[in-house]
Amino acid sequence: MEDSKVSYLQMIQNVITRMAENSFKIKGWAIGVMLAIFSFAGTQGDKRCILFTVVPLLVLWCLDTYYLQLERKYRLFYNVKRENEQDDRPFDMNFNNIKIEMKDASSISFFKCMFSLTEILFYITCIVTSIVVYLI
Repeated sequence: MEDSKVSYLQMIQNVITRMAENSFKIKGWAIGVMLAIFSFAGTQGDKRCILFTVVPLLVLWCLDTYYLQLERKYRLFYNVKRENEQDDRPFDMNFNNIKIEMKDASSISFFKCMFSLTEILFYITCIVTSIVVYLI
């Protein structure tokens, strides 16, 4: 493999790594926001506090899903560029320029990413925990 192709694939891999790190940081923010609202709400027992906790979690869930979707798109982009021997656009980082098969297109849809196992387990656990804490 050429040095230029190796460095190109490394550039794409760096983008994938950044998207994964962003997703990890958002999960940390979700826990931090949830705990901060718990501590500010204290023992008030107000049911509106559920809303103040769940809404930011839903927003962070959507943002996390966006980064997961980007990560999956760049993984697909990486595989296409890795398998392509003759690249007509060297060092192109726009994943919208590749042709995607239908089976691959479904894996990068927003809702498929949103309800992936890792996302749903984390955020549903946070939301259920928030509701239980305020109702008890």
